[in-house]
Amino acid sequence: EKRQRRTQELAVVNSNGTLLIYDTANGSTLRTIEAHNNGIMNVAFSFDSSMIATASFDHTARLWNADTYACLHTLQHNNFVWAVAFSKLNRSVVASC
Repeated sequence: EKRQRRTQELAVVNSNGTLLIYDTANGSTLRTIEAHNNGIMNVAFSFDSSMIATASFDHTARLWNADTYACLHTLQHNNFVWAVAFSKLNRSVVASC
């Protein structure tokens, strides 16, 4: 069962590799995910809010299911990954090294 779309959710990342999801209506932490082995530099929700992408100093970009928070895919790079972004139609994810 899909959750109601997350218009009140905020994704926050930190230098420890943690992805935190907050409820902006009341400030509570909805989920804490040990997402990477090094600092996360960037995070983005897909336009339909079904996925989350993260970019990290551990040389990876990761795609997450925004309903279950399961890691869907890990993209390995040869250098730090600084940023991630989704295309408007959710058909592509761009990662910047």
